Amino acid sequence: MNSLIEHQILRSIADGFKLLGNAVNPSLYPYPWFSTLHAARISLLFQSHTFRLGTHSVLGWKTYIGGFCLMSWGGMILSHILLNLPPPVLYAYQVWVNYISVHLFLTLVFSRMSLLLADADLLSTMDLLLFPLDAMLRVNAVVGTLDHLSPGSPSHESISPVLINSPLFHFILGCTASAGGGVTAASLGVWNPNWGSGGFTPVFLRKGPRSPLKSAFSTLDVWGGGLVAVIYGLSTFHVAFRPLLSVLAPYAYAFALVDIQAVEPFSSSDGKCLAAAVLIVLFGTRALAAKLHVSDPAPAANKSESDRTQL
Repeated sequence: MNSLIEHQILRSIADGFKLLGNAVNPSLYPYPWFSTLHAARISLLFQSHTFRLGTHSVLGWKTYIGGFCLMSWGGMILSHILLNLPPPVLYAYQVWVNYISVHLFLTLVFSRMSLLLADADLLSTMDLLLFPLDAMLRVNAVVGTLDHLSPGSPSHESISPVLINSPLFHFILGCTASAGGGVTAASLGVWNPNWGSGGFTPVFLRKGPRSPLKSAFSTLDVWGGGLVAVIYGLSTFHVAFRPLLSVLAPYAYAFALVDIQAVEPFSSSDGKCLAAAVLIVLFGTRALAAKLHVSDPAPAANKSESDRTQL
């Protein structure tokens, strides 16, 4: 029964990935739902920061669009730099059209409903409703980046074998692809008229909540991407993780009576769905905890700056 339920869950996630990979409209707007919804979520987050900080009326258009683009593409740019590959934004104009059009459209929509973007309770409710989508968007970005390290990728020969065979690099690449944009945006303070007001210290290195659980949740976007990379690498038996699988084999058999040597590796699609299932649970837990915290009648003045810029 448990295996049947697990199969159904993974199948539902796989169907979700397939649906999000379709174009919004093949003729009128031939861009996939993945990038379109990602642009929408970043736009809402970017605008909410500007309204809560009161900078929405003083940002110039160049700063407004540039900050949004950096927040959207920072992870892609940084991860491609690590891979020594050219980021798609340097040669694909479609990416620019897709993201900026969504951002301008939502800017127009919320220009008449700006109070909604400053409503912390509403934003936390949105996070609680959309956490499966948010997790799938993250996983799609991470796995799409990790695919460059696969033998079948055209980029495989251009990447150093030292990096391809390093589990640590997979983890770092996952963290970068998942949260590079948000961390860069928060570090620079791109929702302010003059960038650099963020202090240049990455958010995950700043002093956070004293509670270990709250601290883990506040950096989930970072280490969650690394966890996705590890789960994906282990489940698909990537060459970088085979030594680790050999080390884990005796423990897996001792505790779960599973012989890893006899287990077939997951396909790329199944490994992606498994990683998504784990991240959905983590994102859901964080969204629920944030909703309960926002519902607390404690005054908003007690919230720290790190809470307001949490990724």
